Amino acid sequence: MPKCILVVDDDRVSAELASRVLKSSGYDALVARDGLEALAILQQKIPDLILLDVQMPNLDGYGFIRQKTSNPATAKIPVIVLTSMAQTEPLFKRYGARAYLIKPLKVQDLLDKIKSLLPD
Repeated sequence: MPKCILVVDDDRVSAELASRVLKSSGYDALVARDGLEALAILQQKIPDLILLDVQMPNLDGYGFIRQKTSNPATAKIPVIVLTSMAQTEPLFKRYGARAYLIKPLKVQDLLDKIKSLLPD
């Protein structure tokens, strides 16, 4: 059964690109447009990994990761933060993100980072 990855990004182009790359690489992909939609998805399905944008409407990446981590059912899901702000790394690691990637994403970097966190 393929691993499931939740992409949380309000930029439709970025989210769709990530989703296509994931699906063509053998993963299942779910897409949420903000942190609130992502939390709703987590009530229905627990993904194996989350790709998380930082700046989003309604509930940003900081708020989402705090809420995800406070729930025992979702606390251990690895998170890769997608950001254009390199200086946010220490903040997200403090909240439990396992890795981060700088936008615009490089496909091979994304796949390598996912494989390092989701071994077969």
